[in-house]
Parts: sequence; structure tokens; C-alpha cells
Amino acid sequence: MGSKRSRADIYATVLEVIRKYPEGGRITRISYGVGVPVDRLKTMVDSLYSYGLLTRSGDGNEVYYWVTPRGVEFLDTYWKMKGFLATFGEKS
Repeated sequence: MGSKRSRADIYATVLEVIRKYPEGGRITRISYGVGVPVDRLKTMVDSLYSYGLLTRSGDGNEVYYWVTPRGVEFLDTYWKMKGFLATFGEKS
């Protein structure tokens, strides 16, 4: 069976899924794209929002999320570091 994803991997995946939707991502669409149940995902999305990596708008029924410039910077750094670690691991 596949390896378990880290919390950082899931956070990065959430941001990537949201970034794919220029009109903003809804929680159900994000849940489907990430493969995490909505109830668990809501907590993670709230954390990303509190870190300033996401912004949101809408009422209680229809909330949309967008990746902030800080979130894009996080993703760029995260993927570069993940690639570096994978390369480093291959040479060990």
C-alpha cells in the first residue's frame, strides 16, 4: 500500500487544488480533489487561512477560497525543497 501523506503534503495539495480554480474553490470541490473528508478538511483550511496562505469570501453556505501570494510563495518553496530532498535522498 502507498505511503501515508504528511500534513505538509496535504496542505500543499489543498493549496494546489484551490489554485486550479480561478473563481475560487468550494470546500466540497477541494475535498474531492485532495481526497480528505470535508470535516477534517475544514480544520486544515481554517489553519491555512489563519497562516495567511488562503483568503475566503462568502456566507456560511457558500464559502470560496483563494490562494494568497504568501500561499503561492509557500508552494514554490515547498516543492523546491521536496525536490531537493528527493534528489539528496537518491544520492545517499
